[in-house]
Amino acid sequence: MDYSGIPLFSIMKAKLEYMSERQSVLAQNVANADTPGYKAVDIPEPDFGKMVSAAGQGLPMAVTSPGHISTSASAINVQVEKRKSTYELNPDGNNVSVEEEMAKIGQNQMEYQKVLGMYGKMITLFKTAIGNTSGG
Repeated sequence: MDYSGIPLFSIMKAKLEYMSERQSVLAQNVANADTPGYKAVDIPEPDFGKMVSAAGQGLPMAVTSPGHISTSASAINVQVEKRKSTYELNPDGNNVSVEEEMAKIGQNQMEYQKVLGMYGKMITLFKTAIGNTSGG
């Protein structure tokens, strides 16, 4: 079954893509921890709350009551930018703190696993709703 047309799945997919890109950027910071003049970069988090709110604006479904909401998901635009605040600046101009980067990587991984778990639970819920309890 193709879940891509369901706005909630599109938003979760967008968040997973954002976190995947961010993981790559954070790993790049760690890899350049000893590169003279290297400035740490990060990807600012899109406003997923706004995406969820915006998703309540356009699902092509019959609205039979004023209390019904409709949704559509939007894609995110990921842009890498130099980090504005860091705690350290080495004499060679490098501002990467390996400890700070590793903490961000750990937090990013936990958030990724959380969203991935929600994605799996939603698929299981849909399968149960259509009567497919075999898991396949």
